[in-house]
Amino acid sequence: MSHIKYKDEILSLSDELADVGYMAENIQVVDVDKNNLVVKRSHLDYAMTILISFPKSVFDEIYRLDEFLSMIQVPIHCYAIFNEYSDEIAKIQKDFKKINIVFDDFDEFKELYGTEIVTGSMAGDLCKSIFLISKDGAIFYIDILDDLEKSFDLERLQVELNKAYVTYTGVGCHG
Repeated sequence: MSHIKYKDEILSLSDELADVGYMAENIQVVDVDKNNLVVKRSHLDYAMTILISFPKSVFDEIYRLDEFLSMIQVPIHCYAIFNEYSDEIAKIQKDFKKINIVFDDFDEFKELYGTEIVTGSMAGDLCKSIFLISKDGAIFYIDILDDLEKSFDLERLQVELNKAYVTYTGVGCHG
């Protein structure tokens, strides 16, 4: 079982973590207008997909991520996923250029990607993670922070985005 930290508390994650190289899963979510939406692993425009999960109490760096992702010059679909619908979080969608806020109301993201915190004061919430899905729908890069107070490594994400873009083969490894 994987463990993460928030302040002085050790939290455990689900044992079902998705892994690099495997085909990503489509997930059903709810958008900020409370409509059901399917986030797809691959797209007709050959765009990559970035799935970013946040616990509802630790998401202040979403603005920095949106700024970073809005400068990416290649087609990319970006989703910030929260555990369950929240009016407060839905209201900030208007502030973003690139990120689409969605809610894991059907528990598909947490179950299929292994991002659920299962112990401690945040049990049932999502951990802080990034999943980069290549153009062919395979999971190319994962960053699950071991400390919820840390920030994502955007330099590393840039490197992985560049690698994913140039290594596209047109065929997924497990699809």
